[in-house]
Amino acid sequence: MAGTKGVGAAEESDTTTGSLDEAGRSFEHIPALDGLRAVAVGLVLLFHLRVRGFAAGFVGVDVFFVISGFLITSLLLNEIHRTGRVSLRDFWARRARRLLPALSVVLVVVAVVTAYTAAYSQKGLVRGDLLATTFYVANWHFIRTTSYFANVGVESPLLHTWSLAIEEQFYLLWPLVVSVLTAVVLRRRGLLLALLSAGIVVSAGLLALRWMPDATERAYMGTDSRVFEPLIGALGAVLVLDPRVRARIDRWGPWIAAVGAMGIAAAVMTIRSQTPWYYRGGALMLSAGTLFVVVAVWLRRAGPIGRVLRSAPFAWIGLISYGLYLWHWPIALWLGARATSGTGLVWRRILTAVLTLGAATVSFYLMERPIRRRLSGVRQGGEVSRRRVTATLVGVPLVLVTVACVGIAATTTPPVTPATRVVMLTGDSVPERLAVPLETALAAQGWRLVSVAHGGCSVTGELLLDPGGQPAPISTGCPGTVVAAQDALIQSAQPDVIIWWDRTSLHGFRTADGEDVIPGTERFWQLRRAMVEEAVTRMQAYGAVIVFVGTEPPGQAALPRPCDTGRCQWLQYMLDHYDDITVRWNALLKSVAEQRGDGVMFVDVASAVCREVVIRCNDTIGGETARPDGVHYGDKGAAFVVGFLLRQLAPVLARLEKVTPTP
Repeated sequence: MAGTKGVGAAEESDTTTGSLDEAGRSFEHIPALDGLRAVAVGLVLLFHLRVRGFAAGFVGVDVFFVISGFLITSLLLNEIHRTGRVSLRDFWARRARRLLPALSVVLVVVAVVTAYTAAYSQKGLVRGDLLATTFYVANWHFIRTTSYFANVGVESPLLHTWSLAIEEQFYLLWPLVVSVLTAVVLRRRGLLLALLSAGIVVSAGLLALRWMPDATERAYMGTDSRVFEPLIGALGAVLVLDPRVRARIDRWGPWIAAVGAMGIAAAVMTIRSQTPWYYRGGALMLSAGTLFVVVAVWLRRAGPIGRVLRSAPFAWIGLISYGLYLWHWPIALWLGARATSGTGLVWRRILTAVLTLGAATVSFYLMERPIRRRLSGVRQGGEVSRRRVTATLVGVPLVLVTVACVGIAATTTPPVTPATRVVMLTGDSVPERLAVPLETALAAQGWRLVSVAHGGCSVTGELLLDPGGQPAPISTGCPGTVVAAQDALIQSAQPDVIIWWDRTSLHGFRTADGEDVIPGTERFWQLRRAMVEEAVTRMQAYGAVIVFVGTEPPGQAALPRPCDTGRCQWLQYMLDHYDDITVRWNALLKSVAEQRGDGVMFVDVASAVCREVVIRCNDTIGGETARPDGVHYGDKGAAFVVGFLLRQLAPVLARLEKVTPTP
């Protein structure tokens, strides 16, 4: 889950303000806080590289959020007590210098790599990711388009920037709030604490209320449901101004830090992405534990924990942690280091770590630190400093627009012309993940692939019901969008062949009239057949050949035991109802194909993938399971099933190639 991007983004770690806070302590670089960032970024990297034992490494994001909230609020409060106000211009200029240069380089590199290596079907997706990341709304973008914890399609090289967006949104709004509350900060600290506490309670409550086992992204990536973590950091920044609080930390600091560290360790050992208590109080407790460590470190009372965190290796890694976070995810994807199996996987992960460390080091010493120092104006006169702040703020929109233009140019694909032979792919996450190898294979034969496959959506695009009969959150965006996207692409590309492959149609659904249809009933089969017939007629508006791909049974790597939560509940449903639902669905598709004649065909992929067409079928290929999670195809499985599909399609493609396209 994609970890945090604000990694280290909040600190002015290599500068000293020379001013004092209310504790009478200079605002200076604190190596132990860098060490805590190192722990956080390490957890995130190990989680993203799928290293065994770190399935909870995504909690490093929580740690980063708390650190950012604490440091940013400390800087703001310090400025208020020194000058009586907050200079929003100066604050935002510092944030821009700290965050934007390194991120801009990553975005340009991702755009260039996409331009030269990505399939056409990928470029349109990456374009949206680039623009959303450039303008710091990536979290809301990815909530709509992907899943952080589940396989719903090809992973974006920018998926990890969702939390950077949350941090930037916090940096934009929180200083405004503090500026408005300046009088409260100076005279009524108790009221400020009450307001912060209320915000924390509301946001943490939203995390619990918005969480659903089958759709964690809205809760996990939403700004409203995650802002409690930087607010907890802000609360700590206010509390340490109280002499009584500082006195207790002076006395009990090592124990406070130890309790906080044990809380973080306990979270790593017990939390998982689908753990309900993480969303219902666990993240709150983890954030509180992080704050314990932060305040003890801040006042240099963290004892043995502080000594470990400020040791040279930890402190240095924390210093370059922003670059580590920015670079590790795209490098891991490009090297295939996030695969669950495959040749040389360990070495790919090691190479990812080495390249990430190198990129982050170069970024920090040759760009991040020099830019901050040259543009900060710390040693310059007031007028020079004001000019540099103005130049920074004026330069921000220019940089953003430039990066956006580079992204658009890099992801532009040649238009489909009347002479282009086109195959359109529709369905759920299984064909969506196969789009790239299928496009590559088709291109070698002179065909163009376009795709509107979307994870969690059936081809007919209705609101699906989970096995318990409730609306499935993952499919809430399907009605009104799936069919519209298909129609738009059919009209613009006029495909010659349309591949229909989805297993989400096996589940119940809600009709446009509000009727809940239970799978397996005669009403279900009656409506399903009518919907398939109607969709085929609609899709053949320009004479396309429809290719139904039958739904194959889950493979050996499917759930080892029954499951009753989230997406695994859907997989368990497929395991339990293969004979009475899946088999009949395939028979329905085959019947429609036979009835329609040459314009529609049925491909039985199960007979090729499975040694025996039984539940948890033996889908081993070359000594590896074709589907590492029991549903989605891995590298060898993808190559095998794409080859099989093309062999089945060969007669159709050959026949269509003989027909001269109409100009």
